Amino acid sequence: MIFYGSKASKIKEGTLSNTKCPDCEDGRSMRYTIFGKYAYLYWIPMFPIGKENILECTSCKRTYKLKELPNQIKEKFKLEKADAKYPLWYFSGLAVLAVIIAFLVYSGKQNAENEKRYIEDPAVGDVYALETPQKGYYSTMKINKITTDSIFVIYNDMSIDKKSKTYKIDKPENYNTEFDGYSKTEIKSLFANGTIYDVDRD
Repeated sequence: MIFYGSKASKIKEGTLSNTKCPDCEDGRSMRYTIFGKYAYLYWIPMFPIGKENILECTSCKRTYKLKELPNQIKEKFKLEKADAKYPLWYFSGLAVLAVIIAFLVYSGKQNAENEKRYIEDPAVGDVYALETPQKGYYSTMKINKITTDSIFVIYNDMSIDKKSKTYKIDKPENYNTEFDGYSKTEIKSLFANGTIYDVDRD
């Protein structure tokens, strides 16, 4: 279940002097409060969605929304409102999201660089995730021997229809004992054309 919505908090308050209340006409000043509204996701502020202004006559205590007041008061209030900025914490969620995206981009880049290095310099125990001849299914094969120009692997007898879930079937008991050999050039070619799409090294 996703929890989301909007809330408001006070971002500025003050007094407008030399203003006449439209209701009682006795007041000579009005108190104002500016509320900032923000959207939240799981109670984390994401971004601001506007402001709400409440003004109150200091004499009769009647409250007004800005649109209910004469232009003279609106213009005076506009000067006060100009420096009513949203606090930085209103953008907390966006900041967290930016950090997560940056981390994912960095991790993806590092993973891609590691995979290229593992293909260039294979090691016994490396696990290759690959697409099987049966379209839409994926499995793994594990290196169990390396010679000068060849790589010998054992195959996983299991396959799975989720490309990113091959780790679920990468278990010792799922590998058979028969091995097959590839030249290092063939392994590089399989990686280049996407048949081998991930390399895992403990």
